[in-house]
Amino acid sequence: MSTALDRPDPIRVGGKRIHYEIAHRPRITRRIHLELTDRGNLRVVAPRRLSRRDIHQTLQRSADYVARFLADARERRARQVPLRYVHGEKHLLLGRHYPLDIRIRAEERSRVEWMSDRLRVIVRRKPDAEKVRFLLLEAYREWALEDFAIRLGAICAEAPWARRAPPPLRLRRMKASWGTCSADGVITLNPLLMRAPARCIDYVIAHEVCHLREHNHSPRFYTLQDRLFPGWRKARQHLHDHGHRYLQQ
Repeated sequence: MSTALDRPDPIRVGGKRIHYEIAHRPRITRRIHLELTDRGNLRVVAPRRLSRRDIHQTLQRSADYVARFLADARERRARQVPLRYVHGEKHLLLGRHYPLDIRIRAEERSRVEWMSDRLRVIVRRKPDAEKVRFLLLEAYREWALEDFAIRLGAICAEAPWARRAPPPLRLRRMKASWGTCSADGVITLNPLLMRAPARCIDYVIAHEVCHLREHNHSPRFYTLQDRLFPGWRKARQHLHDHGHRYLQQ
């Protein structure tokens, strides 16, 4: 659960003011995250250890970046077409679009089947969009449990600090995060990452595996990440550019 505070003074960029709200979440312990609220405003999710003054100064130092983030996020949202979860609509899985093939089969259990050219949705009666949405999101979770565990094992095998004891893996849908690594070494991944290309999944997992050794974003952390997943910058940029599509629910 997040706790929003009263709005601090806005930051200033080129004569304009950017208002923002501050929220805290238990899993945000290392750095500031920027989000677009449902109303299209800026939310800053920050560790509790940072004061309002610290947060404001950090944002003001990076004011141009904050302004670009807000403009880009608003533009992406304006272009985004809401998912309708109807027959024939295309949905992403490992970076590829698959049409929904909705079939009514009263004698079978409801489920989603990942086929070579479609996602077959089996329902027992004429479905509404919410039912199809529920089944598809549950299917992403089931596929992610298997796929992510395999990828995590393979990446840990290349990381000397994690080779002997792969970390516990959990899944949780998150609105603006792909993964976290807790202080006690539990890696939590967003099952909606199944929509992204495989290289992006590997990047997120490698990123969190590096946090098992360096629970920060210091130069030592990025040295580890360069060794474990050299192509991480391109994968990170892809998630920055297209992540809004993968996070749709």
